[in-house]
Amino acid sequence: MAQAEQSPSAPSFVATAPFDDVSADTILRSSDGIDFHVWRVVLSSASPFFRDMFSLPQDTSFDAGIPVIPVAENSQLLDVFLRFWYPGATQKPFEDLDQLADVIELAMMKYDLQYLAPLLRRQLVTYKEAHCLSVFALACYYGWLDIAKEAARQALALNLRFLISAKSPHLDRITGQQFQSLQRYHVECSKAASAAGRSLIWTDTEYAWLKCATCEPYPWQQHSAVGPPVTARAWIFQYLDNAAALLKEKPATNLKDDALIAGAHQKIVACGQLAGSSHCQNNGLRDLFKFITEKYISAINEAIEAVSLRI
Repeated sequence: MAQAEQSPSAPSFVATAPFDDVSADTILRSSDGIDFHVWRVVLSSASPFFRDMFSLPQDTSFDAGIPVIPVAENSQLLDVFLRFWYPGATQKPFEDLDQLADVIELAMMKYDLQYLAPLLRRQLVTYKEAHCLSVFALACYYGWLDIAKEAARQALALNLRFLISAKSPHLDRITGQQFQSLQRYHVECSKAASAAGRSLIWTDTEYAWLKCATCEPYPWQQHSAVGPPVTARAWIFQYLDNAAALLKEKPATNLKDDALIAGAHQKIVACGQLAGSSHCQNNGLRDLFKFITEKYISAINEAIEAVSLRI
């Protein structure tokens, strides 16, 4: 049986409005051969790169009488890039940070659309939680130091050992000195955060709720006080020690982490069982969360804010 004739495969990408306007006076041809019909005046008004190109004599090819400009970008990237700024185009969401990084490079470095910087900066910031190291690197590379500092602060949620050995293709954009500055910032923040608990001021006036007649004194509580010593619930101080150990590795540790709270809860229960007192059992967790929310988190944030990132 004779095989059915196979039709040629359809192109993987087709330019759509407004880039399918055959009345436009210029064609941008992507590296994979897709034509984008654009207006020369729009390109020239937006980009000094194109303005200079059109002002010089060119060895230009034509398609149906329309000049064709080949570009190095593939059709998918060129489409996303053009739609980000071309008048009348519907903007497409970026597939991922890598595609955004490509668009930033086209806008800031190749085609010189500097007026897009505020819009691109806002897009970059949206990735700082999921890709803080890459955002830090890109922000450093383009001189957006405020974003770099935001990303560095977000990186405090990473374990120090992971940060030291971190790998990201975007880290190649920055200098070794800049990466060392990020690591140094993480180390200094970890020291400041882990010490924040011991720098708190324990006074009878502010911490009357901390007192427990049945809790045994914890080794360092008497030495942490400024003013009259306070005999406080031992599990608060044990919690602070356990939290400090975690903060040394990860300055943005979740201070309400289940495992961290569970250790304190065991001591809360033990206090009542040993002394026959229900005060800690009834109110301990409530008071611990109150202490974390109202005092400890702010103390750590203040300690971290005092650390400078020098890049």
